[in-house]
Amino acid sequence: MSTNKKARRKKKEEPPKVKLKERVTEVLDLPKEVVLDIPKLTMIGNTNLIIENYKGIIEYDLEKIRINTGIGIIRICGCALFIKEITSEDIMVNGKIVSLEYLT
Repeated sequence: MSTNKKARRKKKEEPPKVKLKERVTEVLDLPKEVVLDIPKLTMIGNTNLIIENYKGIIEYDLEKIRINTGIGIIRICGCALFIKEITSEDIMVNGKIVSLEYLT
């Protein structure tokens, strides 16, 4: 079998549930972050970050915070970082945010 046929097969073998969920959220105008279990990040300047739909905190100190989500880990680096508010649905990080990374 040629590599082109294998590549086409792999594309067809993707889980149909994800595509179906994406279509349903678009048709019904539902929030993707809730239905697809992905985080929603809202950043105000470089001093305030709100992460909705997170799973837990992995690491927390003044220069780095790592947060687990449904799609991987979010790493926040900066100075004087602190968690201002935390609920079961969202977390608010304040301080001087220098970088924001998605780690899979």
